[in-house]
Amino acid sequence: MGRILVPTFRALLVTATALSGCDKLGLSSNPHASTQRPSPTELERIRYMSQASSPDGHKVFDHLEQAKSCRDLELAMQWNRPPDVEGGPFDKKLIYLSKTIPTDLPKQAEVFVSGTIERGESLPSGAWGWSLQMADGSEVQAIETAEYWEKQRQAQQDGAADAIVKPGAPGRKLCAHGVYQGLIGKSPKRGGDIPLVSVLFALDRSK
Repeated sequence: MGRILVPTFRALLVTATALSGCDKLGLSSNPHASTQRPSPTELERIRYMSQASSPDGHKVFDHLEQAKSCRDLELAMQWNRPPDVEGGPFDKKLIYLSKTIPTDLPKQAEVFVSGTIERGESLPSGAWGWSLQMADGSEVQAIETAEYWEKQRQAQQDGAADAIVKPGAPGRKLCAHGVYQGLIGKSPKRGGDIPLVSVLFALDRSK
């Protein structure tokens, strides 16, 4: 797989969070900013996660690796990057996918995917690759290049919370922020072409 030229995850997060919102976590007072941010009840669930001010002065979740579950990570991402607001370094909407990969999903779409690990392994290049089962039973391949994999491992060694715990354990949940590359992945079970996501940041949890 060719190298994907993208900014570091932390830089992407800072850039992506320059969105309108409240000074404290809660529903935005600006109806034009977003109608799809998490509700106050959902935000209560993730108040344990670290928060900081973005460049425009609004509160965001700045240590996504602290999420205790893929659902918690998704809520934090949806606060930072509401699905109905364009933003980030690509000036696109972030598409959240957990049930399936749409057949009309355009290449280079910025996505958040979550699924159950069927297979996870280190690749000869130093990258990590996963075969994930989506909620509808379909399969997606996710690959985190050696560069981004090493950034995550180094962050954990430097004291960050563990985003990566048991990435090769079947049955665990994996959620990842990345870029959709099209039907160029390979299924280890059935062969043939399946959706492939180039991962910028991944997290594995028991649920």
